[in-house]
Amino acid sequence: MRRSTICALLLLPALSACGSKTDDRVKALEDRLAKVEQTVGAHRAITLKPGANGYSMIDSDMGRIAVAIANIEPYANGSRVTLDFGNPTAARLSGVKARIEWGSNDAKGLPMAATNAQSTTFTAPEPLPPGSWKQFPVDLGGVPPTQLGWVRISTFDSGTVDLISQ
Repeated sequence: MRRSTICALLLLPALSACGSKTDDRVKALEDRLAKVEQTVGAHRAITLKPGANGYSMIDSDMGRIAVAIANIEPYANGSRVTLDFGNPTAARLSGVKARIEWGSNDAKGLPMAATNAQSTTFTAPEPLPPGSWKQFPVDLGGVPPTQLGWVRISTFDSGTVDLISQ
C-alpha cells in the first residue's frame, strides 16, 4: 500500500472523531460560498418582462449596463422589441453584442419549457454613447406581442471602448 493511503486510513478515525462540529462548519462554509457564487452571477443574465416598469442591470467587462423594454409592436411573424440600453460609463461602447432569448408564458404566467425558447445574437448597429440611453429595435420571430412573456439578455459584450479626447 502507498504511504499516502496508509496515512489517510490512520487519520480517518481522528477526523471522524471531530464529527458533527466539522460537518457543521463545512456545511456553513458551503452555504456561504453558494451565496457568493449566486451574487457574482446574478447580473450575468437578465430577464425582462413585457409591461414591467424600470430596468435591469447586466454585467459587462466595462461595468454594469442598464437595459429596459421601451416598446413592443407586431412585426412580420413575431414582435419587434425596442430595447433601451443605458451606459453609465464615460466611454463610448462600439460593437456591443449580446445573446437574446425570448418565449411565451404558460397559463400560470410561468415561462414555458426551454424547448419553446428562441434566441438570436444581437449586435448594436451604432455605438452606445457615454452617460446616456440608446434605443435599438430587435426582431423576435415566432411570438406575437400578445404572447411574448419574457426576453432574456445574456453573454453581454461591451465591444470596443472609445474614450473621448479633449
